[in-house]
Amino acid sequence: AISETIEHKYVKDAPRLKRIATTFLDTIESVAYKYKEYGVSFVREMFEGTAVKEVDSKMSKIMRAKTFDDRDAIRTTLFIKNPYDLSILFDKIVPELGPKSDRIYEIARIHIPVGDLMERGYVPIDEVELIKKFFEIPNHNNFSHLKYFSELRKLKYDYDDTKKLLAQYLKPGKKPNKDDIIKIAKTLKKDMPDVDIRLDDKLLDKNSIPQEYEYCVGKPHGHYEDIQIRFVRTTERDIDKPVYHELLIHFGPTYNRNAYKEHNWVYEPLRLFGELNIPITENIGKNVDFAVYPEKGVAKKIKEVKELFRTQISNNLIDNGKNIDYYGEKKEKPIFITYDKVDDFESYMKSLKYYLKKYYEKLKINTQVSTIAREQVEKDAKADIKIINKIWRMLDETIYNVNHEFGLKE
Repeated sequence: AISETIEHKYVKDAPRLKRIATTFLDTIESVAYKYKEYGVSFVREMFEGTAVKEVDSKMSKIMRAKTFDDRDAIRTTLFIKNPYDLSILFDKIVPELGPKSDRIYEIARIHIPVGDLMERGYVPIDEVELIKKFFEIPNHNNFSHLKYFSELRKLKYDYDDTKKLLAQYLKPGKKPNKDDIIKIAKTLKKDMPDVDIRLDDKLLDKNSIPQEYEYCVGKPHGHYEDIQIRFVRTTERDIDKPVYHELLIHFGPTYNRNAYKEHNWVYEPLRLFGELNIPITENIGKNVDFAVYPEKGVAKKIKEVKELFRTQISNNLIDNGKNIDYYGEKKEKPIFITYDKVDDFESYMKSLKYYLKKYYEKLKINTQVSTIAREQVEKDAKADIKIINKIWRMLDETIYNVNHEFGLKE
């Protein structure tokens, strides 16, 4: 019922979003034309049909992310031949899209955990001092605690998770040490511009990054590199849920076509693993007995499947796109799946299904006391097997598509 309600609302909103998207595409096209001498380009026909996300794609993202927050309702892609030269981004494109140029857009804001920012070199001096101040307030002084959180809000911090941790440390006799205070400070979420620069830092010109965007530089997702910026319309800046406009920036049309293939052939099927009901742990451990911990067996096989398709297909597709658009190479390196790799894939998937069934058999034994719980376990098991079978079919099709394309090129 919830799913149908969301779908109906989205279908109803689609015509309005398409009108808003047309204005955004017009703007991006204008900006690209103005700065074409700097290697900026926009191929409108490549993105017009996908500027508004389809309902199936939206529902899948909700299922995986477990949130209704839609930060890419409208999206398109701009090409910069050399995105490593960030002066093009910050001196030309961003000011051109901002409100100072009389456009209707500005960069959206997002709350990012301080712990994530620390991975990008941020030192949480202010946050540690703020947490220390909390423990200077007497336990019984509720008014002062309320005032404290009011101050955090003024300083543009999001603190729901922080509140829970602080409550634990308010218990009598429990005083936080230095490490505890840093741990709490990491949970504070700092208001930042919604810009994510995911480029090879060895080629990046960091001197041209304005201080405001210093901690917007992260690491590429595997071999895939891009810059991701979200905009909102200035008329919606004070609305709780504005329409977000996502702009991706990368090397060019070949890179984009290859990224599109990678998305359909590898990313789409692999991301379905995120919809499984079985809890998947990243930390599998060494010498684990999968008969005792079948969920660890599932996690291991999923990891092996992902590794196979990313190394054999994803990385090569992305590298080929960059080599042509950025380095100017003429030829692509061949991409195909050998019989040995196909056999490996079949073995991984069979083992995955085996451990999945063992996990749910074990779970049923542990939930015999509750009829409702047992019924839910059976539903989850059927749903997970259905997802695994779907992933298997999609990846079989991927192998066919990759090898068929390679055969045509040969």
